[in-house]
Amino acid sequence: MTLTCPCCRASNDTAACRRCKADLSLMAAVEERREYHVTLARRFAAEGRLGEARQHVDLARQFRPAADVHHLRAALLLLSGDCAAALRAYDETA
Repeated sequence: MTLTCPCCRASNDTAACRRCKADLSLMAAVEERREYHVTLARRFAAEGRLGEARQHVDLARQFRPAADVHHLRAALLLLSGDCAAALRAYDETA
């Protein structure tokens, strides 16, 4: 996973910034938890367990909302038959 240092904006692959040496371990931990919930949401969606998938996508969104999570949430809402909510979730990416 690639992290952008909040101090100097350098792109990093490790838990310490290559440029300014800032500790990025907390950011890495947050991203790992977010990815964990996104992975579970996708797995549950594939299994047709839409309620559980939506719970995990909402948890991932709490860690860091981004287009991938909004799109996944919109897809889950579409699969649930809630087209209006799916459109609102998709529009959150703009």
